[in-house]
Amino acid sequence: MSEFSVWMGSFVAAVEVGSFSRAARMLETSQSTVSKHIAALERRLNTRLFNRTTRISVLTDEGAIFYENARRALAALDEAEASVGGLGKAEGMLRVSLPLTLAESHVIRILARFLQVHPAIEIDIRLSDHALNLVADNIDFSIRVGQLGDSQMIARKIGVARRMAVASPEYLARAGPPSTPAQLADHNCILYSLLSSGPVWSFTDGSSVNVSGNFRADNPNALRIAALSGIGIAVNARWLFEADLKSGALVEVLPDLEPTPMPIHIMLPSGRYIASRTRALIEFIAAEFANDPELN
Repeated sequence: MSEFSVWMGSFVAAVEVGSFSRAARMLETSQSTVSKHIAALERRLNTRLFNRTTRISVLTDEGAIFYENARRALAALDEAEASVGGLGKAEGMLRVSLPLTLAESHVIRILARFLQVHPAIEIDIRLSDHALNLVADNIDFSIRVGQLGDSQMIARKIGVARRMAVASPEYLARAGPPSTPAQLADHNCILYSLLSSGPVWSFTDGSSVNVSGNFRADNPNALRIAALSGIGIAVNARWLFEADLKSGALVEVLPDLEPTPMPIHIMLPSGRYIASRTRALIEFIAAEFANDPELN
């Protein structure tokens, strides 16, 4: 990569993550190096790209115009390298945010197969069911389960999470099994606090019910343990409960009626140029999901 391209890379990183120090962490270099690169770029272009104060740096009008062109130029360089075999030699760090249980049940095994093909790539995963700030947290992309709210990010649907309602045999013996979704309103329901629909559970027959209960959590494993402990009825992805269903520790509730499946998306920051290694992993995950009947 030419010296000019390196300077552009530092500049684009600083714009996208919002500071020279964050850009330095993303590029695994020092803040002084990023500052020197951007100063050299300004001298080369004979224009000021940032208006600097003691606390912040704001793009000038010229800087905003140059950023759009620099981002496209770096993307074109990356694509050109990949087109002549660079993808086979892809290397570097990829940072990916994943929901905990989806990572454990499916994605980590997919990442293992990807690393066999691209051993020079390193992957750093952040496990969270909360939607992280991909730019501020220096994350290349995330996988999210559930309905999307308003967002400036790029979303690509890659699958669906089929869900089920479960409870322990002890709870059902005590409270009685519901025979319709409407009867869930009379049960103690274990609530997932990150569910986009809140306390409303919907089903594939078009019905929905407003549920309530005395236990809620923002982590699916906590819901599973609460159900195993006999607190009440839980709804979440099928992969979370499969082992407990086989052992008999949990029983499917309303087995002839499925809760509405949740979409699974890959999320990318809007406007950021996508490195070839990032595209390679996204396409690999998308292909693996497409071939997995549990995710379609």
